[in-house]
Amino acid sequence: MKKVLLWLWQLPQNLAGWCISRNANMLQIYFGNVYFKKFYKSGVSLGSYIILDNCYRNSTLLLNAVKHERGHQKQSLYLGPLYLLIIGLPSFIGNIYSRITHKSSEWYYSQPWEAWADKLGRVER
Repeated sequence: MKKVLLWLWQLPQNLAGWCISRNANMLQIYFGNVYFKKFYKSGVSLGSYIILDNCYRNSTLLLNAVKHERGHQKQSLYLGPLYLLIIGLPSFIGNIYSRITHKSSEWYYSQPWEAWADKLGRVER
């Protein structure tokens, strides 16, 4: 029952994660299920789903990427349906902005919503 309530609490992001994760390769690791597919050298956490670009699959960056996305999953648990507005939208815009302006990854991960995800996921940068 608890799993159903949590899934409903995060309904918008779970539906988006389910849709995006279709036709992806799933890898079960210590942190749970991670889905790999072509995703523009990026990752996303949508409810119960972590989706990473294929470039992370055999990368030394995999652990930090998964830990960071797990941090976003915790944010989703705290914020429920507000997650996409409070975290998802600023994260998406920040990602696009950093790519267009060639900002460093340090800049991107210093944004409040990203730094909070790193803290929750226990990422060491």
